[in-house]
Amino acid sequence: MSERSVSGRAPDDVVVLFDQGTPPLHVDLVTELDEVDGIIRISFAAITQDGDGTKKADIVARLRMKKEIAWELCRELKKCDAL
Repeated sequence: MSERSVSGRAPDDVVVLFDQGTPPLHVDLVTELDEVDGIIRISFAAITQDGDGTKKADIVARLRMKKEIAWELCRELKKCDAL
């Protein structure tokens, strides 16, 4: 398990993160993207194939976050695009 500190916008906004090495999920589709009362809901699926060749999408993650966290995610993704 690794540990590190992350600073937010203010000095008293420091959070210690504990990373227990959760394996990454493979995602092919966004299956839900909605906002209700300031909470953003995003669900992701991975495409798999049955033995008979039928494709299906299995939900692998559902995220719920405050809108300001979702905007932070958008800003960080935009930084990745600029690389």
